Amino acid sequence: MKKTLSVLGLAICGLLFSQDIPFSKLYGYGDPVNYYLGSYPVTGSAGLDINWYGGVRLRTSKGVGFQLLENGNVGVGTSTPLAKFDVNFGNEDKAIRFFQPSTTLNPINTLVSSLMFTWYDNHADIGIIRGGGYNIVGLGIRFNGGEKVRFTPNGDVGIGTDAPAYKLDVVGNAQFQDIISGGSNSWIFHTPDDGRKSIHLSPKNAANTDWDWGKGLIINGENGNALIHGKFEAKEVKVTQTPTADFVFENEYDLPKLEDVEKFIKEKKHLPEIASAKVMDKDGVNIGEFQIKLLQKIEELTLYSIEQNKQIKSLQEENKTLKSQSGKIDRLEKKLEQILAEKK
Repeated sequence: MKKTLSVLGLAICGLLFSQDIPFSKLYGYGDPVNYYLGSYPVTGSAGLDINWYGGVRLRTSKGVGFQLLENGNVGVGTSTPLAKFDVNFGNEDKAIRFFQPSTTLNPINTLVSSLMFTWYDNHADIGIIRGGGYNIVGLGIRFNGGEKVRFTPNGDVGIGTDAPAYKLDVVGNAQFQDIISGGSNSWIFHTPDDGRKSIHLSPKNAANTDWDWGKGLIINGENGNALIHGKFEAKEVKVTQTPTADFVFENEYDLPKLEDVEKFIKEKKHLPEIASAKVMDKDGVNIGEFQIKLLQKIEELTLYSIEQNKQIKSLQEENKTLKSQSGKIDRLEKKLEQILAEKK
């Protein structure tokens, strides 16, 4: 008898659940306003309308799969979503959230609505920055609440600044392998990664196929030397080098005799201690050393001029004395002629 009733019960249940049960609204807790299952119209059909005051939860054998809270937060993999959309991975304390820092305020020039990624006690989010009205003034990236990167509507990118003024505006240190300028006048700022400590600044070649290293600027990081292939033009060049040529004015300096200088010039065809034209063509000229050597020769020339000036003054005094003596002789001759004429 019991077996017969059981079979009959199963048959009735199967019959009931295999049929459509028409309803316009199912409700619970005796409250058809806040706790009900209904429908809403869709073109050519109808949608399922779930209105459950405390929220909606869908579970599987693995736990909570979907949670809708009373405040509107939606959670996947969590029963306590902390943002409008909160995804929890379950096996670790990490999540993805659509996040808004304030439910009542949207502060100006602040990241107000974002996609947040959490990892234990750390989080990173990316979202929009609103302006004074309904405009968006940027897209920001934050780490643990601090904005690190901002993209503006005109294409400027700021790293370490929320007000970029250039296509790439970095506040702080930046590291690059090479820097290449765009456009038809393209240059490369290159640092070789082969053990050399040098910087190369070079333009594109005439065919625009490679870099013309032979027309570039090279700075040696080992000794600070710089190399330019071509002419160098500047409004001012300052050379600092010691010692100077003031040793020429020391009392113990052995000033070359002009006769010896003259003999050297006739034989060598250049000044003493100054490289010849052939040597300059072969080895170049060290501007600092060359300037000091030229200054040395100018100071030597100054000493020669001072000595010559002394000699000229001495000769002028002697000439003055001679003129005075010559005048006296002229007067004596005239007196002598006068005396001789009177005796006649």
